[in-house]
Order: sequence, then C-alpha cells, then structure tokens
Amino acid sequence: MSERWCLRRGDEKQEQLLQRELGVSPLLARLLVVRGYTTPELASTFLNPRLRDGLRSPFLFRDMEKAVERVVGAIARGEPIGLFGDYDVDGLSGTALLYCFLRGLGVSPIVYLPERLREGYGLNAAAVRRLGAQGVRVLITIDCGGASAEEIRLARSLGIDTIVCDHHQVAPAPLPAIATLNPASPDSGFPFPGLCGAGTAFYLAWGISARLGRENKGALPQLRDLLDLVSLGTIADLVPLEQENRVLVRHGLSALSQGKRLGIAALKSVAKVEHVTSGTVAFRLAPRLNASGRISSASLAFELLTTEDPQRAIELAENLHETNRERQLLEAAAFNEALALCRNDRHWPDRVTVVLASANWHPGVVGIVAARLAQKFNRPTAIIALDPDSETGRGSVRGVPGVHCYRALLQCGQHLLGFGGHPMAAGFTIAASEIEAFAHAFDHAVRQQRPRAEQREVWVDGELHLDGSNLEDTAQALMALEPFGPGNPEPIFFSRNVRLHAGQAFGSGHLRLFVEQNGRALPAHWFQWGDAPLPTPEQTYDILFSVEAAPQRREAPVRLRLVSVRPAKPR
Repeated sequence: MSERWCLRRGDEKQEQLLQRELGVSPLLARLLVVRGYTTPELASTFLNPRLRDGLRSPFLFRDMEKAVERVVGAIARGEPIGLFGDYDVDGLSGTALLYCFLRGLGVSPIVYLPERLREGYGLNAAAVRRLGAQGVRVLITIDCGGASAEEIRLARSLGIDTIVCDHHQVAPAPLPAIATLNPASPDSGFPFPGLCGAGTAFYLAWGISARLGRENKGALPQLRDLLDLVSLGTIADLVPLEQENRVLVRHGLSALSQGKRLGIAALKSVAKVEHVTSGTVAFRLAPRLNASGRISSASLAFELLTTEDPQRAIELAENLHETNRERQLLEAAAFNEALALCRNDRHWPDRVTVVLASANWHPGVVGIVAARLAQKFNRPTAIIALDPDSETGRGSVRGVPGVHCYRALLQCGQHLLGFGGHPMAAGFTIAASEIEAFAHAFDHAVRQQRPRAEQREVWVDGELHLDGSNLEDTAQALMALEPFGPGNPEPIFFSRNVRLHAGQAFGSGHLRLFVEQNGRALPAHWFQWGDAPLPTPEQTYDILFSVEAAPQRREAPVRLRLVSVRPAKPR
C-alpha cells in the first residue's frame, strides 16, 4: 500500500507565545501547537494533567446514584456481589480493580471470567445461572453487558440486580439493569464518551467511596492505588488518550513505574521493562496479559493482577510469558497464510476491504492478524477462524480512519449470528455458508463510507537532522507529551538521505539496524518490517521515525523506531 507523507502545519506566533509564557523548547512548542494546544492555558493543562482538576464527578453519570445505592446496600446487608468481566486486558484490569476495591471494604466478591473459546464474548445465560446458584444478589459487569438484555432479564428473574459498566455499542432499548454506566451512551450524562471498561469501573469505585466517605464508614481504600489498573485497560483498549483518560493514564503510568503491585512487578521483570511508557504497556505488558484470554484462561492474568504472594506472582508472570510466545507463533502462522491469500485474491483490485476465513487459524489471534492487515493495506479487514465441527466462524474486524466498523456490520446483520464493537474494532459470529455473502455486503457497506481504497496518510511533525540534533534532549522533551496513543499520537519525524545498515531480524518480522547520517550512526528498530526489501548500505533513504528514550541503556540512551522507509528523493 502506497503512502502519502503529510507535514503538519504549525503557527510561528503561537509557538513563540508558548515558548515565552511556558519556557518550553521550540520543538515542544511546535508539537503542542500542531496538536491544537495553542494557548498557554490549554498547553499548561495538557502538560500538567492533575487528578484534582482533570476528573469530573462520577455522579454526572445518570445512573451512578442508583448503582452506588445498590452496592452500598449490598455491602451493609452482607449480600454476595458478583463481578463478570471480559477476558481482554480492559475487562481483566477493570475486574481486578473492583475486586481489590471491594476487598479493601471487607467484601469478597465472586468473580466470573468467561472462556473465549467456549463461551465467547459477553454475559451468557449459563454464567448467570451459576452466579445465581452461588447466591449472588448484585452482579456488576465490566467491559461487557451493554447488549445483554436477555441475560440481564434472566438475572432479574433469579433475584439478581445487574449493574452494567460497559463502553461498547449501546443497546437499542434500555437495558433491564438496575443501573447502566456506559459513557458511549448519548444519555449517560457523562460528558466524555471515551472511557474504557476499566475507566468506567474506576468511576463506580469512586462513587461508592464518595458515598461511604460522606457516611463516615471508616478507612477506605485509596483510589490512587487503583490507577495502575486503569492505565493498563485504557492503553490496551486503544481509547482516546484525551481529557479524563489522559489524566488517569499519566498518573497510572507513575504507579506502574513504582511497581507496588506484585504481579505487575513480576510481569515487568519477565518482559524486561525497565522504563514504563505507554509504548511498553501497549507492546510489552498488555500482550502478555491478553495472551491468557486469547489461547488459555483469562483467570491466570486476573490472578496475576490480584495476588499478594510474591512467589506466585513470579510463577504466573513466567506462565503468561510462555503463553505469549505460543500466541506469537500462532499469530505469525495465521498472518503469513492470510498474506498469501491476499496476494492470490482475484477480487483484490475490485474491493476496498479484506475478508478472509480459514480453519487453520486460532480464534484468539484473528483480531491481531486483522489489525496488521488493516495497517498494511489501509483497508478495513475481517479475519474469520472457522470451526469445521459447528460450521461456524468467529471473526474480528479492524478498521481504518474514516470507516466505522460497527456501523458497517449493522448493514450486514442478516448474514451474521451475532456482532458488536467499536468504530475501529468489532467482532462477530457467522455461519460458514454466509461468508461469501457477508464479504460482498461488508464491502458494499464500507464503500458507502469510503468509496475506494485510499493511500494511507502518515502525518509528520517535522524534520530532524540526525547528525546535528541533540536527540537525548529531544527524547526527554517528548516525555512531557506522554502518554501516546489514539487522540495523542506519538510524534513522527523525517530525515533525508540516510543510510541503513541492517542488523538482526527478531520477533515476528522485526529488524534491528543502524541509521547513519553524515557519519553519525544511531540504533533503530523497524517493527513489522516483514517482507520489505532488506536495505542496502549503498542506497540512501528518506525515513519516518519516532524517537525513543532508553535511559537504562547508557551506551545508547536514544533509539529510533522506523515508521516508513523509501528511497531518497533527489533534492
């Protein structure tokens, strides 16, 4: 897929104002302006997100009072409370958050984490009956439940009141839950729709704590101690790192750095994470937590996040590390097969989407494969793992800018057994006999949003001369913009006429190399290098890259991360 490199335009007067008023460097001033923080007030708030000023009241949620009232009442009466969480990092961290919070109040909640392969996504009737048999009278769903009206109705018939903490698609009719906390709902009352499941669970814990505090119920758990879990879920779920999310994650990264939670400290050790950033969470910690839910049992990751036994934390972290290696092998095999199918697809020139199915693929890795293909080809992608025994498939959709995945699936509903999701990601189940019809319908639905496959645009923040720039200072300046992710992309720079000295391939299609400009060579990683031609030192290139601080590596405290490479254009 060809690319178009687009330079962000700044404003010199606004940049000079920020330099003068805030004392920031010219580079940092430019990066703030091109991100829309054009006044000293906006820029200062962005650079210094504070918990006291940056988080709005949990009671802005329309149903928060009802949710808090029911939980506080259950605690007072000794009624069993159940937690039903999704098996991804957002669901796991949100469930662990409420579990730790309630334990701090002297409550021992009953936790249910569904198995991806056996039960699929969301609340299910068998789980509700099992929780009812265990005596649960209040059930809190985390990162799911927003489309589970039938199961919530069943819970009510069993004498269980349900509180939904979700952020996925909104049910077409009000849920029969006692309270629904979903920031994505137009009538939720909460002004920021971007909270993830763990973020929504944090707001529930905050609401409960505020009520108990007003009633002088004694010592309460410290909410600040839960921010590491909030940041895990928020970063992993790729929600916008703006407003509340930026505040929560900025402070949560500090908590992760301290490593007070035994399981996270052990996971950082096996993942060789010494310097915690949004990137190390997204690419080192979250995949290991996700691996258990993808191909084994999410209960292992949950136990890691909640254990108070140091030896058990080490055992669990090592287990998840090995499970992640297995996941990487499954992912690589599926990706390579999917890539071959794309190359041999006779319909490729006529379509704006990718829809592929195979019985060889593990259902737990189809989302990752879909994301990689969507990135590679700049096309919304649906990857389906077929089960020959049931003649059905489980699919994951990953989108591209300008296409709303869930709305596209809404137009294909007649071909699906079930579906749900976000603007940029969705999941579905499908009968094998419907896949061809679905592929046509999905392509048609996407064409209504984006009529043709387009060049991928890569937005660039400016040019850096590698031979003359103080990259150590640049890397430190960039840390002020953390956390990076959707809504706050990591700055991308370009450099002209560099030479690339290829080193060692590693992982699943990655490459270590050195970037040289006018005699100065810097270490670099090229992730998802894949099948691109190996660079030759005789050729000169123009590159796009980000700058990564690595203070623990004294011999090379800065490393580049290549984003895109092309032969140098004559000047």
